[in-house]
Amino acid sequence: MAIDIEILEDRASETPSDRGFIKVRRLRLRTHASGGEASAPFPYDVADRAALDAVVVLMHAENAEAPGDPLVCVRAQLRPPLLLRRGRALAVPDVSTALSLWELPAGLIEPHEQGEAGVVACAARETEEETGFTLPAEAFARLGAPVFLSPGLMAEKIHAFSVRVPDHRADVVALGDGALEQGAAVQWLPLSECLRRCADGRIEDAKTELALRRFRDVLAGAER
Repeated sequence: MAIDIEILEDRASETPSDRGFIKVRRLRLRTHASGGEASAPFPYDVADRAALDAVVVLMHAENAEAPGDPLVCVRAQLRPPLLLRRGRALAVPDVSTALSLWELPAGLIEPHEQGEAGVVACAARETEEETGFTLPAEAFARLGAPVFLSPGLMAEKIHAFSVRVPDHRADVVALGDGALEQGAAVQWLPLSECLRRCADGRIEDAKTELALRRFRDVLAGAER
């Protein structure tokens, strides 16, 4: 049965939450079924922002020590929301309370970056901003279809790309802007090691694991 949703009320403008980078839209909704049945109105809070979607980039390079196990660039940086987990009664306590996460380079698609060319340009821009590598847009390849990461809270979609780095031995700097870049680091690890770290919890970022697994599948398909 097809279900549609009607926004009866959007109270974002009534709260200070709509003045920041992320808006909390306090909605009043009603669902409509294809048969004509409508639900009772109900409240629902949604996180929203102008730059809604994002890219994640898997940078890979030849591994001279293990040719079938390419090196992958991962990046660590501070994630302030993790601070809010401290002192909470979590269902399962966190093994690590560190405020930095190891992830693939990623960033938001700006509103002016439109269409496929705009998304690829964003991937190239974020790669340069976060790692210092300047790579041509035509070098970037999609890793599958875009996906939602947390659709119960936000309508953000993630677009995953891979790109080959001709010379990963060049100096790499964890670039960026502001206080959140303090302590940022860039490291090249074998793909197999990255996947091991996903399995044992040392890499906890979902978009990173998704891109790593998709890239592994691409390599496996190429071998066949």
